[in-house]
Amino acid sequence: MAVITRNPRDTRISEAGARGIKEALLAGPASGSNKFTVRRITLEPDGLTARTGFPQTTVYFVFQGRVALSHQGDELDMLKQGDTAVVHPGEIHHLHNIEKTRSIVIKVASQ
Repeated sequence: MAVITRNPRDTRISEAGARGIKEALLAGPASGSNKFTVRRITLEPDGLTARTGFPQTTVYFVFQGRVALSHQGDELDMLKQGDTAVVHPGEIHHLHNIEKTRSIVIKVASQ
């Protein structure tokens, strides 16, 4: 049976080191997705996610805008609309919106 998520609510994220970011849960265990979670991340201009490393593989898909992905210490990759990045378990990283308008990124993480 399919589970539909409609109009997920954005929640402002207030983690240390993060700014100008909202997140919405699109799919996860509560909606019957036991193998992964899917989130929509909205980054305001100059928005920044917290620097972190997750215990699972994480995939980022840039839906709108451009973001800088900082990872592996000081390595920096520029991602534009349509680009995908795979971040391996434990890899410390963060996203930074480099646009003058908001950017939207879809984050998929395995469970």
